Amino acid sequence: MDGTVFTITLFLVFAALMLGLTLCVKGKRSVYLAAVTATLCGWFAGLLLDANIDFGGPDGFLSFRMLLPILAMGLCVLRAVMRDKPD
Repeated sequence: MDGTVFTITLFLVFAALMLGLTLCVKGKRSVYLAAVTATLCGWFAGLLLDANIDFGGPDGFLSFRMLLPILAMGLCVLRAVMRDKPD
């Protein structure tokens, strides 16, 4: 199996897992599960982008595999904070 196909398959598995877990689990555990699976999905998407976008420089990648998981975790934290905000 090609590495790109394997990475895309893992990404789809984690995305389906995140969707299924957030729909089935309620309460505080759903926040943790959604954050973990969103971070893993962000890492796989960043890995796929870093592997396929070539800039030819000495680094050779744009660090999407670090940026996207941080953004995913930040969005999960913001969603949890906004949900628990008393009006």
